[in-house]
Amino acid sequence: MEMTPGNPVTDLHPLACGRTVEDVWDDLDSGRTTAHLKDCPHCRTARASLGQLADATAFLIDDPAEVPAGLLDRVMSAVRADLSLGRTLALPTGAAQVDLSVSALAAVLRYAVDGVAGIRARHCRIELVTDQPDTLTVSMTVALRYGSGRVAALELARERVVSAVRAQAGFEVAELDFEIVDVWTDQQ
Repeated sequence: MEMTPGNPVTDLHPLACGRTVEDVWDDLDSGRTTAHLKDCPHCRTARASLGQLADATAFLIDDPAEVPAGLLDRVMSAVRADLSLGRTLALPTGAAQVDLSVSALAAVLRYAVDGVAGIRARHCRIELVTDQPDTLTVSMTVALRYGSGRVAALELARERVVSAVRAQAGFEVAELDFEIVDVWTDQQ
């Protein structure tokens, strides 16, 4: 593919040597090897990267993922939860009245816990502390992966939840409880 200035197809990914990533892809796809491709460090780097991309793509195509049982039910539950705000909390903004959906905050906190390896959040209950309008109590049920110490992971999850509450909603956390309700093992 010859590079033509002003052509939106070839101007997308130019290399420093004047060729495009698309040119290198065409060569890789057809199996061509030119003298330029052998000598040019830019084209060789692009070809190596594209080769890795092709290998990874082939691996994903050859290894289709099984859809976990109950996935549709979990997705639909999340969709239904998003359809209504439900209970809200007044954000501690000071000036204007801004309400935050408790289910939206719970989703943020579950996401924070799910970001820790070996822990999956299940349920999250959030309550405003009486007489402290800027403080919450949070109770979460979680599942842990079996086989390695999870105390450190629970501490990291605790830090992530407290940080998310402060950063995303502006509340302080008076109490944060995790209840372990399930343990899973990695299938091999």
